[in-house]
Amino acid sequence: MIGPAIVDEINRLLDEKRLSQRRISLRVGVSRGTVNAIARGTRPDYGTRRKQPGDEFLPPTGLPERCPGCGAMVRMPCLACRVRAIKQRQ
Repeated sequence: MIGPAIVDEINRLLDEKRLSQRRISLRVGVSRGTVNAIARGTRPDYGTRRKQPGDEFLPPTGLPERCPGCGAMVRMPCLACRVRAIKQRQ
């Protein structure tokens, strides 16, 4: 299941009408079928579920780039660096 923030981002990109569904799926990191279902309005609405801890976190998107923290080629923000920071705080 993808979060409501991702669905909102997909809807925003679809409304802009600048990118194809294939490009949107690559940018956001979901399948093209999911983007198509959101565009047609046939995907179930999961926005009514209760908020869970971590829902405000957006998963990495975009093209891979070099992480300034660890040097790996990742989609930003780097999840490995985020996990390391959380573990260091504990």
